[in-house]
Amino acid sequence: MPLNLVRGILRGPRRGNFSSKFGPRTFYKGRGAKPTGFHLKKGGYMSVISRIPEFIVPDLTDFKLKAYVDPGAPILKLQPVSSTDIRAALEAERHLPETVNTPASDTAAGETQAAAVQHRL
Repeated sequence: MPLNLVRGILRGPRRGNFSSKFGPRTFYKGRGAKPTGFHLKKGGYMSVISRIPEFIVPDLTDFKLKAYVDPGAPILKLQPVSSTDIRAALEAERHLPETVNTPASDTAAGETQAAAVQHRL
């Protein structure tokens, strides 16, 4: 028994990497982003200029590809839309012409409907 206890202390805990799956629900490890500064003793944060990433963008003045939107495209000026305008448009879309219900007084139509019912049974 004491041998197993000493062996466990010497080997240490057998756990893998600690991630958000193993911690509490508020634990967020992050994605491995490098810090851009350090925390001060009184609660502030000091940014280090050399740690801030600098993106170098090439000059695209004589580039062959064009932009997705033409710079000469007309600028559309639309009137603001209110909720009553939207409701009126939806009701106009929903309004369908009324269908005329004709009674099936023809004997041929009645016979075909009866035959269809008999066929289903």
